[in-house]
Amino acid sequence: MPPEQIVPYAPVIIRLLQEVLYHDDVGVWNLLLTHQSAVQEYFARIGLQIYLNEADGFAFLHQPEIERDDGQTLALPRLTRRDRLSYHLTLLCVLLRERLDQFDASTSDSDRLLLSTEEVRELMRPFLRERTNELTLIKKIDETVTRAAELGFVRRQTVADEDQWEVRRIIKARIDADILSEIKAKLEQYGTADV
Repeated sequence: MPPEQIVPYAPVIIRLLQEVLYHDDVGVWNLLLTHQSAVQEYFARIGLQIYLNEADGFAFLHQPEIERDDGQTLALPRLTRRDRLSYHLTLLCVLLRERLDQFDASTSDSDRLLLSTEEVRELMRPFLRERTNELTLIKKIDETVTRAAELGFVRRQTVADEDQWEVRRIIKARIDADILSEIKAKLEQYGTADV
């Protein structure tokens, strides 16, 4: 294929098909902002939408249900995956989402919420049943944080030779206020979980 046939926003299309696009990937982010209409049109042709949040600096693909004129839902294969979250991961996401809301309401100079591994553990500890084996509890929490990182809700950062977790703002889009209150109600029903 001759290079001149490739659209200038091809890196945006490819990146969005792979994962969430963040503003810190400056080159591709600027391409998205420059060619936003063309990119949205491209994805609309295949039944996808872009969720773009310029203020928080992220974009991802969303696959809405599409109704035909006769009221039937158009059955397209799923491109974007839907992950079922475990109890522990759901709990962590709710706690991080609430912590991010508190952070945004504060008068912090930073635009990134960074938590140490110990701070994340302390967030979850009150909601997990007491165990005599502290190592098992820590291991479960650490596994949950690692899974949250795989899903893009947190990202490991090294600050002053200390590992910290940046809470990614996409968590606000994935767990909006309505979903947050619904999940909190369900978690209260379940009570604490076994490790």
